[in-house]
Amino acid sequence: MSLYDIAGLKVNMNLRFPYTIERAKAYLVGEDIDSPDMCVNITDEDLDRWIKHFKSEEFADQFEYMLAGGSFYQQLLNFDGMMLHASAVVVDEKAYLFSAKSGTGKSTHTELWLKLFGDKAYILNDDKPAIRYEDGKLYAYGTPFSGKHDLSANKRAEVAGICFLERALENSIEQISPKQSVHLMLEQTIRSNEIEFMDKLLFVMDKLLTSVKVYKLHCNMDISAARLAYETMSNTGE
Repeated sequence: MSLYDIAGLKVNMNLRFPYTIERAKAYLVGEDIDSPDMCVNITDEDLDRWIKHFKSEEFADQFEYMLAGGSFYQQLLNFDGMMLHASAVVVDEKAYLFSAKSGTGKSTHTELWLKLFGDKAYILNDDKPAIRYEDGKLYAYGTPFSGKHDLSANKRAEVAGICFLERALENSIEQISPKQSVHLMLEQTIRSNEIEFMDKLLFVMDKLLTSVKVYKLHCNMDISAARLAYETMSNTGE
């Protein structure tokens, strides 16, 4: 096993395939330790179950990647954290998270932020940022589990807002209530039938929804959509 620093946590992981090892390289800090915050141990039996289920050994490296990510995010609940399926972009050290159903264009939208702000902006995590409630504030972290484009940074930034995207011809944005937000967030995170798991998840979601504002953005793929989202979520608009 090797030791990784992910989302401010010491994580022992026994990665064996280049696919995941390469993506986790920026988070590697050394050899494993006796008392990590968590241990991600993907066994041969775990991989075999996926190989048999999908009837393919060809994607064993990607199975490891998905199993490691699932294990990490499940254990993250023990540290006042959760995963949100989102693209997280940082501007002026503040993180803005954009979530949506697959294919809606969340990565395309955050690319507009990079065009709008240039060197002032970067992608923290393009698919599954870790969110943690720490010292009364909500922070987003980059992780090795960052989707097909592998865009992530081993950094953290305070969350300034979360936004759910819907495609539209004209751009508009509105703040939505915590009650409206819960259902949307549950669709974009890891869920379980286990009561203890859901209790921890709902605790983190409650902290999240009382710490930051949540929005719904109806948008096209013009750079004006990024400008509208930033001005509203950062409260810098006229």
